[in-house]
Amino acid sequence: MNNTNRALNRSLLLLTGLLLLAVASLLGLLASQTAVQDAWRAISDATRANVAGWLQATPLGTSTHSWLWIVALALLLAVVGLLLRFILRQGGGHSGRLVSDQTTDWGTTQVDSAVAEQSLQQALGEHPEFLSTRVSTYQVVGEAVLKVSVTCRRGTSPTDVVRIVEQSLIALDELLGLRIPALLQISGGFRVRTSRSTRIR
Repeated sequence: MNNTNRALNRSLLLLTGLLLLAVASLLGLLASQTAVQDAWRAISDATRANVAGWLQATPLGTSTHSWLWIVALALLLAVVGLLLRFILRQGGGHSGRLVSDQTTDWGTTQVDSAVAEQSLQQALGEHPEFLSTRVSTYQVVGEAVLKVSVTCRRGTSPTDVVRIVEQSLIALDELLGLRIPALLQISGGFRVRTSRSTRIR
């Protein structure tokens, strides 16, 4: 639940993995195969000569420097900017505002997400069936959505978990006077396998 494109993430990871695999394979061949070393040396010499020719053929005004360096720097800055934009988008979608409603012509009613998060965590924390609970708020298509993550003890029925969480959410809706969409995530793990069984009271 964030504003990062999942397909873009996976494509970037795939391309990065393939690139690293190709580099590792090339380094392995260069270290072990004489024929590959000779071919690499010839290619690098030819490339160096071509680049030197391009730099000499593209002088910047009357100086001895090439304007290709400016183009290369601009491309590098563009790539860095795209990477920074991608990094800053990670984990996005979290919202500090649960409700922001224009209630009158003179002002708005705003409710911080911490109000709902702390209320729900306190209500769910009173149930011994839960090993841990976590509530967070996200913006999905411009609307605030609560994500309730619970880790249950062994022997706890998922149906009973849904009932408990729904009751807490209904109480929150009645407190706020409106209906807040919510996503429930039920999980287990090592802590569940090593904890004692319990029953819903």
